[in-house]
Amino acid sequence: MPEKSKSVKALIIGLYIICAALLLVEFFYHRHGHFDFELWFGFYAGFGLLAYLFIVLSATQLRKWLQRSEDYYD
Repeated sequence: MPEKSKSVKALIIGLYIICAALLLVEFFYHRHGHFDFELWFGFYAGFGLLAYLFIVLSATQLRKWLQRSEDYYD
């Protein structure tokens, strides 16, 4: 079990490093946005986070409505 824990921790740290590097690249990369808010620093990172949260939170609420009872197939 400790090996799995170490590899998961290394994977998460690697993901954080990649996300931070991509965010820092925005200082050096000139974007051509169609709208002014697309040019804000970290706009796409924030938009992705909000989209993720919307999908997860709406799916948990939708699950309550669509879920069948445990003995549905009995």
